[in-house]
Amino acid sequence: MKKWISFTLAVRVFLGFIFLAILFHLLVMAGMVPPDIVWGGRVQSQEELIKMESISLFILVFMALIIAIKARWIFFKIAKLIDYFIWLIPLLFFLNTLGNLQALNAMERFIFTPITLVLALISLRIAVEKF
Repeated sequence: MKKWISFTLAVRVFLGFIFLAILFHLLVMAGMVPPDIVWGGRVQSQEELIKMESISLFILVFMALIIAIKARWIFFKIAKLIDYFIWLIPLLFFLNTLGNLQALNAMERFIFTPITLVLALISLRIAVEKF
């Protein structure tokens, strides 16, 4: 896997996708993107949507911080500790991929499933890097 994509490129691609995902979730919260294409199309109310989207945003920002620490861009002193937590990211994206396959909305199934699978593989590439 290390031969297919460099660590630096994997970090940049991952963080680029995370930035786009944050933007997407903000647009959903603002009502500019229909809410039926997130959370498997199962969100019942605006209140529930805001709650779930807030959780998504928190998780995305947390993942971005973990990746930035792993890349030694910030908080260098705790980078070794992050080597344990980083494995949660590919796990979450693999689970998200399985969840997207079960979505009621075809767009979520056919567009977001491949994206989350790519993010799972890219984050796995980042996780296997040793310093």
